Amino acid sequence: MTLFGRAQRHLAKNGMTYAEHFRFAGGHGLRCLRAAACLVIHAIAPCWFRRAGSRLVHRMEQDFTEHRKLRKSAEVS
Repeated sequence: MTLFGRAQRHLAKNGMTYAEHFRFAGGHGLRCLRAAACLVIHAIAPCWFRRAGSRLVHRMEQDFTEHRKLRKSAEVS
């Protein structure tokens, strides 16, 4: 299967357009980069960004849970 075909299958499976997927995945990628920068700073100065990693994990878990719920409700409709 071609790369394009695999991408189309992934988008269909997740019930998203390319733009929606770009926003969702790209947003998480940028959030991870921000958290990475905070965690590197935290490694150097432990008093800064003490909760950056745990906040990231919690927020991403919420986002993915919400996405799964929306996808399941769309499948039922």
